[in-house]
Amino acid sequence: MYEKGLNAFMINEREDFTYRLLMDAGIKKGFRVLDVGCGSGDVTLLTAAIVGDDGEVLGFDTNDAALDIARNAAVERHILNAKFIKAEISELPQDIGRFDAIIGRRVLMYQPDATHSVKSLLPYLKTNGLVVFQESDSMGSFKNKDLPLHTQVQTWIWDTVAKEGGNVHIGLNLYSVFKQAGLTIAQVRAEAVLQTPETGSDLAWVVKMMLPRIIQSGTANQKEIDIDLLEERLNGERQNANTVIVRDMTFGIWGTLQG
Repeated sequence: MYEKGLNAFMINEREDFTYRLLMDAGIKKGFRVLDVGCGSGDVTLLTAAIVGDDGEVLGFDTNDAALDIARNAAVERHILNAKFIKAEISELPQDIGRFDAIIGRRVLMYQPDATHSVKSLLPYLKTNGLVVFQESDSMGSFKNKDLPLHTQVQTWIWDTVAKEGGNVHIGLNLYSVFKQAGLTIAQVRAEAVLQTPETGSDLAWVVKMMLPRIIQSGTANQKEIDIDLLEERLNGERQNANTVIVRDMTFGIWGTLQG
């Protein structure tokens, strides 16, 4: 069951960096893992496939709608070793026990004090346990004169995150966050996510998901975004430019809590 589920994740390019990060960090079968700010459960379910029947993943988030999506996805995929609860990072239930690893994707960027958030999680980590986080950084949003719409869309996304109080440079800050939290760092890595006319782009999808937030923040309005035609416009621009866009700069880090 889990091998089949893992293969499904492996063909999804959106999960490729995350999968390699978790595997290289040492997440393995039988692990008990805590997924921080799990959202709709993508990372939780991927990790559940990695740890297998003898492992367990507990995802938590504050968003009820996202948690409902996560629970439904687990049921649809017949994944039994992934559970979800509503909780704050600083107010986790004491009875959840301890974990072999604590992981998270694009969650520290929204924490007012990322170091404090990581520290607050450590009581739930076993001695020598792993802490693994993946974050994005706006340094990847390089301006490209041949792709003005793509550049504009990336600006909408990052300006919205910044206006919401998110740290748009969290990727570059991950090393100091882990150090200040008292973790022994094993590796920090970063990769540029490149997109071409052949690969397609998920920018329109991201804007659609963020649309209420973009408008509420005042970054752009409905007319400017023109969401119904945005993907078509982006595809046309990429085809005409016949070039590469740096879609994102993705950072990953893992370390351990030494005994």
